[in-house]
Amino acid sequence: MKTKLAVCSAAILMFSVASMTFAEGESASDAQTNTTSETQQAKPEIIIAKGKAGQTPVQLVYDYLAERVSDEYGIGEYRQLSISQKTLKAEDYKNIALELQQSGLADDAITKQRFQFALGFNDETGVWQIKSVKQDWQCRRHTKKWTQRPCQ
Repeated sequence: MKTKLAVCSAAILMFSVASMTFAEGESASDAQTNTTSETQQAKPEIIIAKGKAGQTPVQLVYDYLAERVSDEYGIGEYRQLSISQKTLKAEDYKNIALELQQSGLADDAITKQRFQFALGFNDETGVWQIKSVKQDWQCRRHTKKWTQRPCQ
């Protein structure tokens, strides 16, 4: 199966290079390099989740984490929930960092759990969007540093 995929990919690549038109004095490899660099520059922005009109960043994040923060009855197994929101740059209120931290967890291996988000406001759609999220833990044993490895 991998061989067929590689052959198909090579055939498509050869066809796309063969069907390109080149500027005067430009070779096929120059054209391919230019096309590759243009593709790399125009990477689409990854959006993890989109909010609803009128929804704040905190509401969007809480909805996104609903199953991780509480059970189906809205009960969470932690003593404290902290949410912190800040702008990434002065006077830029449309790009923010938001952190949600749970402490006093019922889990005997984990002291704290943290989610860190980067959010941006989309002017075209009028909603907040989650651009990135990171989850990590602070373990009770071994090290007190934040880690993305499961606690034991």
